[in-house]
Amino acid sequence: ALDSRAGLDAGFPPLRTVRKAAPDVKVNALPENMAAVPAASFRMKVEFQVRECGFYESRSDLLGSTKLHQPVVFERDASLKPYAIDLTPVTNAQFARFLASAKYAPRYKENFLRHWIDGAPPRGKEDHPVVYVDLDDARAYARWAAKRLPTEEEWQYVAQGPDALRYPWGNEMKEGACNAGEDTTGVTAFPDGRSPFGCYDMCGNTWEWTESEHSDGRTRFCILRGGSHYIAKGSHWYADGGPKPANFAAKFLLMWPGVDRCATIGFRCAASL
Repeated sequence: ALDSRAGLDAGFPPLRTVRKAAPDVKVNALPENMAAVPAASFRMKVEFQVRECGFYESRSDLLGSTKLHQPVVFERDASLKPYAIDLTPVTNAQFARFLASAKYAPRYKENFLRHWIDGAPPRGKEDHPVVYVDLDDARAYARWAAKRLPTEEEWQYVAQGPDALRYPWGNEMKEGACNAGEDTTGVTAFPDGRSPFGCYDMCGNTWEWTESEHSDGRTRFCILRGGSHYIAKGSHWYADGGPKPANFAAKFLLMWPGVDRCATIGFRCAASL
C-alpha cells in the first residue's frame, strides 16, 4: 500500500514565482520630507548579476549560455500611478522614535538593531540609515508612519528619472556623489548625488528593501536596490557590494529574520497619492 502511494519521481520541476501584492496606502497631501512623483509609463530595464539562485524565476534554463558572475538584463513595460517617496532612507533616530511610540518588538530578535548600543543609536550616527532590520521590521515602521515600502518599479523610476539615467545624478560614476567608503554616512551627506526627484542615497550607503517580495512556494526572496558602501573582497561568490546603477537589482533570499538582518540593508518609505 505504501509503495502504491510513494512518489518515486526524482525530478525537481520549476515552480511559478508569484509576487506579493503591495499594501494599498494612500495620502491626500504630500507628507513632509517626501518627493511627489507623477504617473508614468516607461520601459524598465533591470540588470542582475548571474548567480545560481536565478532571477525573478528560479529556473536554471533562464541562464541560457550566460556565464556566472556576468550581467544579464531583463526588460518589461511598467506603469506607475502617482506616488510619494521619502527623500532619504529611514535613519536611526527616526527608527528610535518609532520604537518609543509603537513599542514594537519583533517576534525573533536575533541581530535586531545589532549596531545599537544599550538600546540606542550609536552616538554620532543618529542620521545614518538604520540597518540590521529585516523586511518585516521595515514594514512595521512603514505601517506606523502610515506609509508602505516602495515597489521595485517605483524605486527605480525615482532613482533614474524619466531619462533613465544610469546613476541618480547622470550616466557616469562621479566622485563625491555617493558613499564609497568603509562605513555608513549621514543620509544627506552627498547632495550632489540626488536623483532627478531630489532623493538622497539611492546609490551606495546601504541596499534598500523594496515591496517586491516573491515566492514560488518553496523559496521566498525580495529585490534589493541601490548597492552599499561595503564591498566584500576576495571571491566572486560573495554578494554584490559597492554603489550600483539605478537599474541594478539584487535577489535576496529570505531565510529567517536573524539572517536577513545585516549591516548593509536599510529602507525608505512610499505612499500612493
